[in-house]
Amino acid sequence: MRKKYSVTGMMCAACAAGIERTVRKLDGISECAVSLMGESMQVEFDDALVSEEQIKAAVTSLGYGIYPFGAAPQKRKRGIGLPARFLISLVLLIPEMYLAMGHMISDAIVPHGWLNYGLQIALTAAILAVNYAFLVSGVRAAVKLVPNMDTLVTLGAAVSFIYSVVVVCFNFSTHMLFFESAAMIVTLVTLGKWLEEKSKKRMGKEIEKLRGLAPDTVTVERNGESVSISISEVLPGDLVIVKQGESIAVDGVIEGGHAFVDTSAVTGESLPVETMVGGKAVSASIVTGGYLKIRAEKVGEDTMLSGIIRMVREAGASKAPIQKLADKISAVFVPIVSALALITFLVWILVTHDTAQAFNFGVSVIVISCPCALGLATPVAVMAATGRGAGEGILFKNAEALQRLADVKTMLLDKTATITEGRPKVVLFQAYGDENEAKEAAYALESRLNHPLAACIAEYCGTGPEAEAVEYLAGQGARGIVSGREYLLGNRRMMEANNVLFEEQEALYESLSQEGKTVLCLASEGKPKALFALADTLKEGSAEAVEELRRLGIAPYMLTGDNAACARWIALQAGIEPERVIAEVLPGDKLNTVREQMKNEATMSAKHPHAVAMVGDGINDSPALKEADVGIAMGNGTDVAIESADVVLVKGNPTAAPKAVRLARKTMQIIKQNLFWAFFYNCIGIPLAAGVFAPLGVSLNPMIAAAAMSLSSLFVVTNALRLTRYLKRKKSVPAGAIDSAQSTKE
Repeated sequence: MRKKYSVTGMMCAACAAGIERTVRKLDGISECAVSLMGESMQVEFDDALVSEEQIKAAVTSLGYGIYPFGAAPQKRKRGIGLPARFLISLVLLIPEMYLAMGHMISDAIVPHGWLNYGLQIALTAAILAVNYAFLVSGVRAAVKLVPNMDTLVTLGAAVSFIYSVVVVCFNFSTHMLFFESAAMIVTLVTLGKWLEEKSKKRMGKEIEKLRGLAPDTVTVERNGESVSISISEVLPGDLVIVKQGESIAVDGVIEGGHAFVDTSAVTGESLPVETMVGGKAVSASIVTGGYLKIRAEKVGEDTMLSGIIRMVREAGASKAPIQKLADKISAVFVPIVSALALITFLVWILVTHDTAQAFNFGVSVIVISCPCALGLATPVAVMAATGRGAGEGILFKNAEALQRLADVKTMLLDKTATITEGRPKVVLFQAYGDENEAKEAAYALESRLNHPLAACIAEYCGTGPEAEAVEYLAGQGARGIVSGREYLLGNRRMMEANNVLFEEQEALYESLSQEGKTVLCLASEGKPKALFALADTLKEGSAEAVEELRRLGIAPYMLTGDNAACARWIALQAGIEPERVIAEVLPGDKLNTVREQMKNEATMSAKHPHAVAMVGDGINDSPALKEADVGIAMGNGTDVAIESADVVLVKGNPTAAPKAVRLARKTMQIIKQNLFWAFFYNCIGIPLAAGVFAPLGVSLNPMIAAAAMSLSSLFVVTNALRLTRYLKRKKSVPAGAIDSAQSTKE
């Protein structure tokens, strides 16, 4: 059985690692993954050996809250909130610092003796009491043998306070006091956690923006009347009315109205799109002008908006492979630091016989070594990237896909509906005689048929008279009577069967056929009247996407089941080299092609094999999408393809593929920067705090160590926040669009 829970109260990566270790010790647990940033835990267990109550009890025994996923309150307050705790601590810290250090300015301005010591003890104890949450959490984690950041803070503050009280009580006047260090440690840590909490809130900004697009109430038409109801009461089949400035709350088909719709929150499209009867409506879009009547097909949790929010949350809560190293280090970090602090204290005692100095260095090691920066290095960047991607219409299903996409050097692109529009269009029309007469005759014949090519020609020709005695000949074309004359419209086989002469049109026909186009001829009385060339046209942005992939150092390949001539023509327009075109492939061939490319990359780069990505949209692409290192599905494709992929391009625009790669690479760059900083900070900070450089006159005291620890975490979070602005661009509205929509009536 697999279950997911919300977990509250975690402060650092050591907290998450401690929960994982504790839960995994239970019988029947096969997998446990805890996400610090996602505040969640996913557990796979045998319910015959362990119950949910036992799992929850294991978590709550560590001092954390656990709820069914999504049911927990967004914020679980423990006593006084972080802002208030910091302000109270700061107010108490000012007189404490005055009492502890005022003598450095003048002995006359501070009280002496027991009055001074008593006030310091009272003020420090009050500060510790205000921040008791750190102490309780730290002690509980230590008792359960899963020490965390709070354990280090508790150890540093408590030892400083107790040591100073002992010195005062036994009148060891030659020893230094550390009341101000104990007070400063918890005050600075509280400040750091407050700033960190504020920064992390920005990580989910894109998700919150999406959630805010869902209105609380909607207007529906029932029994001929417009009524306002709660969004939770909307049912599939309801006719939803959306006016200018309102958000679309359902997915459905437009049955009335005309409007310009801003879909930027879902698809990343910067310009409003014109929508009318017969079109599709997507939740989270905003009507910027006009109005719509939408027949609801998907509501509530089934809408695209809910799916996007769910996918982004899961991706933000998942762990990238690069995070495993940081998690392993964080899990053993606190015991190692505690041992280092004890060793530091003993070494300095033996070398200098100065208890105060030894104590100063020992406590500094404890305080400066909190593993926050190390634990936050990866998850904050992943959450920021998945949120930013959602804002651009790029959905990463998990953090692993994000990391693998950054390593992609080969991208296989399906042709139909990925590089091309996926439906044929008339790309050339050549009339031999009266052009209008030819178009009207073609429309009259093709408008009576259901064939996809017939629909294309009818749409292109526009209008015409009614045809009589229309007959469709399978594999050839159509024939019928238009305005008293018999017309034929079909392929070369039909023309040859009816003795239509092609002498003058032969060269053009052959040229178009070699380009992979479908050529149909309109004829009457044994003579050609017009030629129609049909082809699946290049999707807007495909050429730009291929060029951008090449600039990113990625080799683009095209896969298609079409014939080689058609494939080469499309590839030429898209800018893909002929040798990278793989035509006339079956679904199984696509799968084998992906495997072959993955094998080639592994062989060429044995030490650091590059990843292979597959981009597609259809059911026949699903096996290849699943097999590839990274499967990328077009959002306008089939549900099976989307389910098989690791990344979804919501709008189906090919330019989003290189954009996703850029975002993934930027994310990995920031993660590596964060990990480097976290390791570098500890490699420099711990020796510095331990007094290694003291003979050179460089050392730290616990107060400075606490400030450095807080700043390191803040640096990591702030660095990751740069991703929330990545790929941003200004939006513009086409001139007259809103006015045009406002003036449109149903």
